Amino acid sequence: MSKNFSIWGMIYGIIGDLVMALPMLTYFEKKYPNSYKYWVIDKKCAQCAPLYFNHPLIDRIKITDEWDSFGPRDRALMQTCDMVLPKGAQHSIPDYYNYRSKVEETAHMNGILDIKDVLTKEEMKPRLYKWFDPGLHEVTSTYAKYRNQSNQDYYNNISIWPFAGSHGRSPSSKWWNRLIDNLILNGYTVNHYGMPWDPVLSNLDGYKTYPHLSYFDQVKAALASRLTIGTDSGAMWVMGAYSHPAINLMTNWLPNHNTNLLALEPVNDNGQTFYAHGGCDNISAKEVLNNILERVSL
Repeated sequence: MSKNFSIWGMIYGIIGDLVMALPMLTYFEKKYPNSYKYWVIDKKCAQCAPLYFNHPLIDRIKITDEWDSFGPRDRALMQTCDMVLPKGAQHSIPDYYNYRSKVEETAHMNGILDIKDVLTKEEMKPRLYKWFDPGLHEVTSTYAKYRNQSNQDYYNNISIWPFAGSHGRSPSSKWWNRLIDNLILNGYTVNHYGMPWDPVLSNLDGYKTYPHLSYFDQVKAALASRLTIGTDSGAMWVMGAYSHPAINLMTNWLPNHNTNLLALEPVNDNGQTFYAHGGCDNISAKEVLNNILERVSL
């Protein structure tokens, strides 16, 4: 059956927003069965495109022609589409987080007000599909794969995505240092993924940073670890969409966020959340450590 109804868009923006928009694919498939869906990624986020390869409801991944804007090829494709979702859509209300989840708000920003009526609770969860093996060492030739020890190298590894972009979302370096050093003293290694300008968080031998890996390689390596720890960043939304064992560190960093306090929590079937009011440093690093020791035995 030919696909005679085409949809352009979804969300375009930063990495976390793209993950939050994934349930919209299922929504549109239910509303417009067998529709042709362009998954449009802003050029500034092109590094995350491989995460969406092989998604069953994405017909074409389109990187925008320009940085944070459309170009002539984009506009030509848009003109052929039956539905074009807005770029740069605004939040439905300023303090949406007091009333609805980030996934639901992402749909509301695109004018989809009935997503919870159309989708089941399971369908509201963002899902990504692995088409790759975790770890950094994969195919060594066109026709053969060398079975090395790469996955075993990650056996006692805990991965961390310690910092998010917005101020107030993440624990301090001092908090991370306390947790990391205790993990290493308990026999774990800690791999730090993130940005090249992230501060060094430990001086112990079991701590390693990978600031110059591509984003996709960082994701693959983190997925090879036993467990990942981070805040409500795009990377942790990615971990959640893969259902990778995780600990989410949460606080109410948005203005006047007084109810529905886990609105920004990355959705993860294998995740656990520690929340503290007034800043992630108020989360007990000892409690997080004990939880890890219980969940991940060496």
